Amino acid sequence: MTVLKKICDTAGGLLQEIVTYSGIFEFEEMANDIKVVKIKVPSYDATDNFVHNEDIYTNCKRIDVPATKSEVCNAPILLNGGKATNFIYKVTGIAIEQAQKISGVNTIEEIRDILKAIKDFGGFISYTNMENQLFKHNLIMIDSSMPQIIANMLLYYYAEDIKECDELVKIIGENDPIEYGDPKLYERKFKKFLCSCALGMKTAKKWEGMYEDKGGYNIVKSDGAVRVYHVCNRNYFEQYLLNNTIFESPLINKSEYMNIYEENGQLFIKFNLQIGFK
Repeated sequence: MTVLKKICDTAGGLLQEIVTYSGIFEFEEMANDIKVVKIKVPSYDATDNFVHNEDIYTNCKRIDVPATKSEVCNAPILLNGGKATNFIYKVTGIAIEQAQKISGVNTIEEIRDILKAIKDFGGFISYTNMENQLFKHNLIMIDSSMPQIIANMLLYYYAEDIKECDELVKIIGENDPIEYGDPKLYERKFKKFLCSCALGMKTAKKWEGMYEDKGGYNIVKSDGAVRVYHVCNRNYFEQYLLNNTIFESPLINKSEYMNIYEENGQLFIKFNLQIGFK
């Protein structure tokens, strides 16, 4: 058996183990078969892999260390939700007694019921701030209007159950809540946000706008095929992110959102942002 054939067979066996087994399994025997003597890198080295890239258009050659996302068992997360990603909205037009009747949420279906009840009572929800000011700073670093853009997208996601990022950004472009006069501006700015999430921007750590030089993304598809998206072609990479990401709802008790609460005589509600791959 040739070395290449042995590597292919081992890779296929490993993929099958990952797909069918939910616990811990031994890879040492497989690794020894293909002469891999060191499975784990040192704890101080976070490198997953190296990719040697040759750009046929520019003749540029470079070695990159791209991030790796796997779709083998579950769709990966681009931006993890938590308390840091809570957006705060003011609720007006309803009384505290009415809010007490409709508050208390455990599922995404109940979230839509609460939003419908607020509307039925004649209430109105408007974005006012973010819970974590570091994350707000990072969004403003991308674009001064980014908190408002995402806040409007979150409203449609929770109220209308529209989760695809490309569809959400299209809707707010058509409704033009910031009055840009051009729907493409929303798409351009949101693509920049997605790319920032992919290349180094964190939610609770101050970011100065510098991208990590990962080179791009390796996406391991559910069948084991690997697709490489290189940031040298930034437009293609950003379009891939827009077409393949969705808004998600993290655990409510973890992020402490979606309950109407009173503060200084005013009512507020929080929506949480989490973005994953389809």
